[in-house]
Amino acid sequence: MAVKEVAILMEKHQGKPGDGSCVGRKGLAILKSKLETSPSSSPSSSSPKLKCPKVPKRLREMVKGAEDCYAPKLISLGPYYHGESCLAEGEELKLKLAKEYIQNYCKEIVDAFYDKISSIITELKDYYDEMSTNKYDDDEFTVMMVVDGCALLSYILNVCFGSKHGSFSIGYQDISVLYRDALLLENQLPYQLLLELMKMMRFEWTNDLWTAMFQEFFGINDESIFQEFMGMESNSCHGGLFLRASRKSNLESAGNKSESKPCHHLLDLFRRNFLGEERSSSSGSQTGNEKLEGTWSVRDVKEVMASFRNVKELMDAGIRIKRSPTRHLRDISFRSNGITACLKIPPITIDSSTKAMFLNLIAYEMSSNVPHDFISYLRFLDSLIDHADDVKELQSIGILQNNLGTHEEVAIFFNTVSTNFESNFHAYKEVRVKIRKHLQSHYNSRAKMWMTQCLDTYFDSPWTIITWVGAFFALFLTFVQTYYIVFPQSR
Repeated sequence: MAVKEVAILMEKHQGKPGDGSCVGRKGLAILKSKLETSPSSSPSSSSPKLKCPKVPKRLREMVKGAEDCYAPKLISLGPYYHGESCLAEGEELKLKLAKEYIQNYCKEIVDAFYDKISSIITELKDYYDEMSTNKYDDDEFTVMMVVDGCALLSYILNVCFGSKHGSFSIGYQDISVLYRDALLLENQLPYQLLLELMKMMRFEWTNDLWTAMFQEFFGINDESIFQEFMGMESNSCHGGLFLRASRKSNLESAGNKSESKPCHHLLDLFRRNFLGEERSSSSGSQTGNEKLEGTWSVRDVKEVMASFRNVKELMDAGIRIKRSPTRHLRDISFRSNGITACLKIPPITIDSSTKAMFLNLIAYEMSSNVPHDFISYLRFLDSLIDHADDVKELQSIGILQNNLGTHEEVAIFFNTVSTNFESNFHAYKEVRVKIRKHLQSHYNSRAKMWMTQCLDTYFDSPWTIITWVGAFFALFLTFVQTYYIVFPQSR
């Protein structure tokens, strides 16, 4: 209802003078004033969020002891950690890398870099928190953007083309640190900046090719896909950046086709490719009265989100868990044949750097207008994992690769990393609904429970199936032999 309509309705219901109702007329006037001056709730009037935001304060408060997961350890990119004394060594490294990018990869001189970036410096500043950019004038900010952007691109090129890090005094122990620093939310550079710097290379590269290279750098592409797109062997060096024209038609598949919106930064690009293409709610089979669209009550949401407890419960209900064909986090599917079912989950590696990566992806979703799909993935895994036995089972299937520590540590990690975070209810909703219906059908039928128990007991592996087939075959031969003994064939 509009504000004016509310005010008119209040006037109709107010009492006449002298009946005592005038006592509250001052409060009524205040209420009308607040309603008339309040900002509109339309989406168009909402203030836009920063493209390179800082980690939300409430996230820092919710996850105790995670401060080390948000700050860079070797190099700063952008204004948030620029000039800190603990990163002085990284400043020297950035200058070496930036110099190599300009001299070895690009056709332009330093003047052209400065002029180009200074022409869009106002747009680049708008990516960041105003309090952080106000510390630098336009000239200082331009120098920072040119050095940081060229250094990052130079390092990515060196990694993807197998150059020796020794020439930049980068130890092997620092490689993982640089990789980690490039995925921190508060250490991002505008993708617009990187695109402008890429255009200055002496070789004409398409955006899809750069996307493929970024995927290679972050390790989120299919095996050898980058070499295929580049038309190069793995031992090629960065000096020979030549593309085969015949390969250019394949570049389209290198980019992420699921989201057409421009990337904000590399963490955004990483998230899109890590999640994979959005799965349509109509994909896969839908049966009966599955409630996938329309209005959902609070009770519906709670029931679906709490549709199962852990891996063991699913397996006891005849649900087999297998690896998805891809590593994309959205590639989770469920199919039931009435008695047994199959839940496919993409494989994922858990190691010492996973916590920082997860928390920065969570921070990005919490501080941006993107759906909370990564948080939803963590909540989905949390619903599968209750204790160490669940982790052990997922590892034996090949879904979890545990490089973190004990199974108990991994279970605690998943049970705590996404606690209290709001997920996107629509993400994995179809899978949750199907699992819930399968469990209800299973526990409401004694015949299905008995058949599932028999399958688990007597046909739980290929060897038991072979044994049963052999036993039946032996029984059949015995029957045939007995038949010919009792009824011999007359010649």
